[in-house]
Amino acid sequence: MILTSALLCLTLNIYHEARSEPILGQYAVAAVTMNRAGDDPKKVCDVVMQPRQFSWTTTKLLRDRAGWRLKAAGVPKDDFAWMIASKIAENTLSGHKIDLTHGATYYHATCVHPGWREKFVHALTIGDHIFYRVT
Repeated sequence: MILTSALLCLTLNIYHEARSEPILGQYAVAAVTMNRAGDDPKKVCDVVMQPRQFSWTTTKLLRDRAGWRLKAAGVPKDDFAWMIASKIAENTLSGHKIDLTHGATYYHATCVHPGWREKFVHALTIGDHIFYRVT
């Protein structure tokens, strides 16, 4: 499957990055994605597929001549989590973006401590993710 739809790309990002997080954490991942895209749905797939920006894309995507494709490991297996991620993506793209992060453009799991985090302002922590915005 070639990934080109903003809805599909945003849903995949929410699903792979935050499906085990609370709903508000999933909305926060959607908000970060949209903040990076400048709230432009046409840029969502470019943001999600940008190398080394979201952890799931390094192991679950393949780029070939036709574009980005999901590897077998990237195909969602949890139907309920997919449904929730899809609804959050749909709400976000239809103008109902919930941004509890106050403009955050970065986040990481609480179990890691990347060096880049010190360049940004801590916005909030939801579940197992810490969100940051530019100073």
